[in-house]
Amino acid sequence: GLWFLNVNQSYFMAAFFFISAYFCPKSMDRKGFRRFVEDKLVRLGGGFLLYSLLLGPIMILFCRAYGGYPVSYEFYVGPPWFILWLLNFTLIYAVIAQFAAPVKMNMPHPVILLLFGAFLSAAFYGVAVGVPQEWQFLGNVIGWAYVIGLYIPFFTAGIIAGRNDWMKSVEEMETWCVWMLRTITVGFWVLIFCTVGGLLPLIPNFNVFFTANNLIPPGYAVPMTLVLIQFFHQYFNG
Repeated sequence: GLWFLNVNQSYFMAAFFFISAYFCPKSMDRKGFRRFVEDKLVRLGGGFLLYSLLLGPIMILFCRAYGGYPVSYEFYVGPPWFILWLLNFTLIYAVIAQFAAPVKMNMPHPVILLLFGAFLSAAFYGVAVGVPQEWQFLGNVIGWAYVIGLYIPFFTAGIIAGRNDWMKSVEEMETWCVWMLRTITVGFWVLIFCTVGGLLPLIPNFNVFFTANNLIPPGYAVPMTLVLIQFFHQYFNG
């Protein structure tokens, strides 16, 4: 239902950007600028165009024909907007990496990362409130609040993490940190349940649902992403 949708939609795209970015620095080191860019243009750009020019329009044509609506071809971006923006972020990284020194930085303590998530929540809310609705979906994104408050920070963190091998720090997290993050994550699940279920207290002249929905994603995405990476390393790393 709506709870399951929100629990996943509030973090998983950010986690995808983080994981995708994690492998970029070493890939760039191995291939060099030209081969790296060419590879991304073929793999990401090719996949995006295949869907948007062929597979997506075919699906739309079929649905319209099946529903008895007029049939016409149209360019359709659909879910691969993620691929397009991953390509954009990756190419920007490739250019910046040619003149900017790599950032040397150990993984911050999980508590510091949680505080960073709270800061991102404020940025997310600010963009959601401050950017006009007609501009929120510019560039085929699902909302610029997500781009500013989640996707760019998580992609950037993935680049720094990949350069400095943060996964090792996640693997070696102390037990109390692991359980703290798991507890916070479950707490967010409960909060999201209360939000979508209308269980939060009503405040006159204040949209509780809108406020909660635009403060939760970054603060939740940080512990949820760490919990998933650590959990899969501990139990499914064969």
